[in-house]
Amino acid sequence: MLFESASDKKRYKTAMAAAHVRLCRFLYVAGIQNMRLLKRVKRRFCRFAKPFSDYLKRIYISSVGVSVKKYRDEKASISYGISVAKKRFAEAKKYGVPHVVKEFFSVANKSYKLHKGFFTAVFNITLPILSVLLLAFTVNYWSGRDFGLVLENSGEHIGVIADENTYEKATRLVSQRMVHDSAQDDAKIAFAPGFKLAVTDGDYLTSGYVCDRLIKQSDGIIEEASGLYVDGQMVGAVKSSADMRYLLQSLLNAAKNGGKGITAEFAQDVEVVSGLFPTTSIISTDSMGKMLSGTSKDAVTYTVKDGDTVTSIAQEHSMTVSQLNAVNGNSLGDSIHPGDLIKIEVAVPKMSIKLYKTETYNVSLPYSTITKNDDSRYTDYSQVITEGVNGTKKCTDKVCTVNGVETSRENVSTVVTQQPVDKVVLTGTKKKPQTGSGISSGSLMWPVPSLHTITTYFTWRWGSFHYGIDISGPSAYGKTIVAADGGTVSAAGWGGGYGNRVIINHGNGLVTVYGHASKVLVSAGQKVSKGQPIARVGSTGNSTGPHCHFEVRKNGTKVDPLKYVSN
Repeated sequence: MLFESASDKKRYKTAMAAAHVRLCRFLYVAGIQNMRLLKRVKRRFCRFAKPFSDYLKRIYISSVGVSVKKYRDEKASISYGISVAKKRFAEAKKYGVPHVVKEFFSVANKSYKLHKGFFTAVFNITLPILSVLLLAFTVNYWSGRDFGLVLENSGEHIGVIADENTYEKATRLVSQRMVHDSAQDDAKIAFAPGFKLAVTDGDYLTSGYVCDRLIKQSDGIIEEASGLYVDGQMVGAVKSSADMRYLLQSLLNAAKNGGKGITAEFAQDVEVVSGLFPTTSIISTDSMGKMLSGTSKDAVTYTVKDGDTVTSIAQEHSMTVSQLNAVNGNSLGDSIHPGDLIKIEVAVPKMSIKLYKTETYNVSLPYSTITKNDDSRYTDYSQVITEGVNGTKKCTDKVCTVNGVETSRENVSTVVTQQPVDKVVLTGTKKKPQTGSGISSGSLMWPVPSLHTITTYFTWRWGSFHYGIDISGPSAYGKTIVAADGGTVSAAGWGGGYGNRVIINHGNGLVTVYGHASKVLVSAGQKVSKGQPIARVGSTGNSTGPHCHFEVRKNGTKVDPLKYVSN
């Protein structure tokens, strides 16, 4: 803040100091009054609440207070008893250990009699707590241990399994392995299991191991072999696991057919299990190869098409009519209809193989057409400025097939290799003048239908003869001028003193002229009809205002237009 003199600055400081003093006094007084008010409220509240607080105090003393007092008295008595017992034990030590033991029992007996109620209450409280702790410890101990079942079969000890499911799975494996082709083979296994619960170290037998132990108990001939399981069902077994894996890999390699970048896997759940098998269930490697490469019959749904008959469908799929009817539960009637769903048997490979391969192909990218307007050309004008060229994009798909039939396709990448070139077309936007018939009716109509005032007649004017009539009126500028009759435009455009003018030849030596137009709507050589717009009223050329100069020429001689038209 700026001051004009030192005295002004001094007066300002004095005023500010006085204001500060007044503010402090106000705050002090306000604080004192607030303290007085709060103390007064406190006193009145205490007087009001005193009966309630006294009542609550009496309840506390008569209930909790008594127990608290007993606890304090008991605590003081026990503390005093402990100090006395310490002194007695100190005296007893002087006379040896027997006196200490005797003194201990004496002190314990007197303490129990004096504080029987206290010890009983402590016991009633601590006993449930100790019981809960013991239970928690027991549960925690046994829950941390591993349990299992000790398996015995026909009285012979097998081992420890996790649960009965392991044994049930082992018996199913045994049943699959004990399939024989020879009726003379009487190998039998007696399933007489026994289970005992036991604590274990968590090391359980597998179902495959249990299966081998059960087979050993059979009375048939068994040997080590490798079995093939497809979707959980045993197909057969060969002696060498290497031969089995070679057969499977050969099937996958054959399905690839030498293609690069192809991944092959079995569509079914295929598992090779090595273990004990009955000798009669083991076949040669060649037999296993023929079995795996063979086909089996499977029923699929067929949709009946136009022209299909039961006989034609059966023949097409190498079936007899009886076989086809049997597959459909003997429900096929004498006639079938297009759209009906029936079942047929087709040959399906024993081992279904799923192939994953990558396919790359090009896709055309269509070009776009861009239209550019030219208002100087008529609407029927069109010219291609730039020819359109389609682009291309390279697509890569991951294709999955099962037995040669595509089941899924996923696009992995798409890369544009050539951008399309847009086609550019230039088109006219100018409206083409209307073309009439050019046929003359032999009579003329009024050339400006919206104007009917004749400002100058066919007469002498300003020292020269006026060869026509001037048609005008209010707001004449821009009004439409029409052809008085059909004919051919012999001239259109600038005509010297006529300004913008139109000349029409109606034939038979009759010609009409329309002068001083603001805009010409037709062109020379164009055929027009009677009443067709040909120009707009204006004031071009030798004109003093907007009007239409209308002339009629007969065999080249200018004649009075009013002899041919009527206002």
